[in-house]
Amino acid sequence: DERELKRQKRKQSNRESARRSRLHKQAECDELAQREDVLNGENASLRAEINKLKSQYEELLAENSSL
Repeated sequence: DERELKRQKRKQSNRESARRSRLHKQAECDELAQREDVLNGENASLRAEINKLKSQYEELLAENSSL
């Protein structure tokens, strides 16, 4: 009957809404994972730069002490 048809349409609509919601959530997770990779790369680069600068600092400190 008509109520059953409306109920079925509502269930289908809810399924579609849930599917869109899951896809949206998955897209957000994928985007965050990409951002994590980029930030980890930047972090590694900055750590390497810090280590290089520390080394230069120590060399200059030693050179200064010998003068």
